[in-house]
Amino acid sequence: MKYLVASVAVVALLAFTPRRQDTPLVTVSAECVEGQLGEHSVSPDTVTAAQGQDIDWELDDASNATAITVGPKHAGQWPWGGDEKFSGGKGSGHHGKAHGNRMKNNAKGAYAYNIQLTCPDGNGGTTVVTIDPHIIIH
Repeated sequence: MKYLVASVAVVALLAFTPRRQDTPLVTVSAECVEGQLGEHSVSPDTVTAAQGQDIDWELDDASNATAITVGPKHAGQWPWGGDEKFSGGKGSGHHGKAHGNRMKNNAKGAYAYNIQLTCPDGNGGTTVVTIDPHIIIH
């Protein structure tokens, strides 16, 4: 009987635990011209998230970049474990969003980060270009 009571208490606790907020989405639009970054935007340029919240980054449909990698601008200054990078993209061999998850418990403040995009170079190859927005964790 005591196991049944303990099980009911755990289920009740889980049922009333607040759900995390929706995952913020950062949309990257980038026009690559012969391996150079042309017109581009990051929206929002500074993403705000709650402590423990995930963040997604995705290339918009109009972008001709094929891959996106998000990582810390400065080693050791990142709200996720280690200097973990998150990758995504579009087209063959890539999965959609770069998904930042498993935030450190003590993450708080502003973080500079880089968005690296893989762009066609105009000669059948690719090159990597960088954009540097910010994250603010509350």
